[in-house]
Amino acid sequence: MKKIVFALATLLLFTSNIFAEKDVKVRFGLEGGFNMTKWNGDLMPDYSVSPDMISATANINDASVRPGFHAGALMDIIIEKHWSIQPEVLFQLEGSTIESPIVVPTFDEEGEYIGDVVADTLKEKFTAGYIRIPVVLYYNIMNVGPGQLSPGLGVYFAGGVCGKSDKKIGDEVRNTFGVGGVLDEFDWGPTVKVGYEFQSVANGLYLNLGFSQGLTTSKTTGLNFTIGYKFQYWKGIKRAYNTGILEYNP
Repeated sequence: MKKIVFALATLLLFTSNIFAEKDVKVRFGLEGGFNMTKWNGDLMPDYSVSPDMISATANINDASVRPGFHAGALMDIIIEKHWSIQPEVLFQLEGSTIESPIVVPTFDEEGEYIGDVVADTLKEKFTAGYIRIPVVLYYNIMNVGPGQLSPGLGVYFAGGVCGKSDKKIGDEVRNTFGVGGVLDEFDWGPTVKVGYEFQSVANGLYLNLGFSQGLTTSKTTGLNFTIGYKFQYWKGIKRAYNTGILEYNP
């Protein structure tokens, strides 16, 4: 969580520096959508199953793709006719179903240890809730049909805030994060997005398709589809040192 707070502070400092530039325009918006994610990395160590099972080794490569959702707010910072930066703050729910082989020791008739064998397979469904902060630089291509097409490249930061398994270990349910959890709380990685904003019709409505690849423990691969609305520039809210900020632009 400390890392996600640091990312938020860095974002605020970054945007305040942008606001000091002349003729920068800013809009705000709301968005939500559907996401598909898959965990491809390594789980945390000491993945014990229950007292009556000697050991288990989680094979996260057997994790499945699971659907989820995301929702939040955005800031669209137009720094030049064709260029804009868009930070977002989202809550995103994702997860995965993980198959873990349960390994038990075997012995011969004389009690000598032979080796470990896979006795069974445990399937657990994990959920994971993140506060997610993508920051994307877009190139805006005007007059593509009734709006503008905007491919973009950026980075995201995410902090895990909730999540559990669907199975009990003893008398307790395993948490996704924290002590006894299976994932690091902090995640980050590159993201690629393509957005389309309607202008001549449904002014402010936009669609966005994004792909991201985590670089931490989970190595989460994600595909997001988002729909949202960007409010128009507000006329009465301006900075004394910069008349371009939040400038009304009919």
